[in-house]
Amino acid sequence: MTRTTLMHTVTRPLAIAAVIALAAAGCTDNPTSGANGAGTQAGAGPVGVTITDEGCAVASTQTPSGAVTFSITNEGTVPNEFEILASDKLRIVTEKENIGPGTTVELTTGLEKGDYFTACKPNMVGALVGVTPFTVTQGEALAVDEDIQKLRDEAITDYTAYIEDQAGQLLAATEDFRDAYLAGDTERAQDLYVLARRHFERIEPTAEAFGIEEPGDLDAALDLRIQDLSAGAGTAVTDPELLARWTGWHRIEADLFSDDEAFRFPDAASRQRVADQLVEDTQTLYDLVTGAQDTASGPFEVTLEDVTLGAGALMEEVATGKIVGEEETFSHTDLDDFQANLDGARVAYGNVQKIVETEDPDLAREITDSFAAVQEELSTHQAGEWEDGTPRYVDYSTIAAVQEDAGPAPKDSEYTDAQRSLSLAVTALADELAQVPAVVLS
Repeated sequence: MTRTTLMHTVTRPLAIAAVIALAAAGCTDNPTSGANGAGTQAGAGPVGVTITDEGCAVASTQTPSGAVTFSITNEGTVPNEFEILASDKLRIVTEKENIGPGTTVELTTGLEKGDYFTACKPNMVGALVGVTPFTVTQGEALAVDEDIQKLRDEAITDYTAYIEDQAGQLLAATEDFRDAYLAGDTERAQDLYVLARRHFERIEPTAEAFGIEEPGDLDAALDLRIQDLSAGAGTAVTDPELLARWTGWHRIEADLFSDDEAFRFPDAASRQRVADQLVEDTQTLYDLVTGAQDTASGPFEVTLEDVTLGAGALMEEVATGKIVGEEETFSHTDLDDFQANLDGARVAYGNVQKIVETEDPDLAREITDSFAAVQEELSTHQAGEWEDGTPRYVDYSTIAAVQEDAGPAPKDSEYTDAQRSLSLAVTALADELAQVPAVVLS
């Protein structure tokens, strides 16, 4: 999953990388802070953010447009998420997820002049905390070479077409999955679960950017994990009331793949309701992407930040969370997810690759080598092909220490050699892709 929505925005994974690499150009220190941790105009350097379990204090409430970096410290007791929201408080412009207690991370992104909000979300689920107005004033415009600008425009056009294509394929595949699932064809439904979800995984950062009634609610309806819902509610993952509120892909995954009766739907009507809602929510995603339905901020529009951040966001999520098998905790089809994330990252980066090759050829070579290294790692675990000729992978639990049925996640020290090797390759690629926004957007 990930844990949020789709719009004219730097999306969650897209936003993650961008926020880290571009900030130095336009941030400012705030010599004074208000009671809520907010100050006035930022000066040179990152904008400081201090997270607690009940607060989200931003050192500065104003900064010039351009590349902005946030230095985020989590002083709380639980993992947290920092978000920058559009003026409607629904669209996620960018975000940094899974900030562990006692850690400091940086998020770099490009911000245009306008009014925004900053906020945090403990455990990456539930209500926002510390929502604070944040203003971006007009900064100094940078001259852009005509050839580079043409490449930027083409990148946006091509990535928009890719998102629309994947959303359309996702909708059709989800309908096929729903039909097989409700017909009781378990084996076929299990296969279609993998085949349909890969379209979602390829564009996940975009899908996470949409808010209908609150930020990230469409992504939560489609892709929320029971672990996140449980952490937010403070109850067991098998709590019947919690399970009754759970919807989306992973609710059906639990029913399809788990041997634990607690995760079964109580009746056929419940199964029908969740399956139909999955298709309905996917239709909404498709309508938003294609312009048949406006977002809260108007028609969906891809930005250059979306393109540059998308690749890094996809790989960062694998490196920081999915590597322990948290995403597909019941089906253990994680390696197929990793392949889809790699596919999506390769396309997103491919749209700006010529710019990177022009501006930073050494980085471009490193990224090309790292993409090949991750693919090579995945290929060692291939178990044949799907009906369309794409790679099919082994059950992730057979080669890695994983989170079983939403239970405890394995520690780093428990990783298998194969898991550690894959983790190192993915992390190297994610780190290199995180440098792309600074190259392309500056």
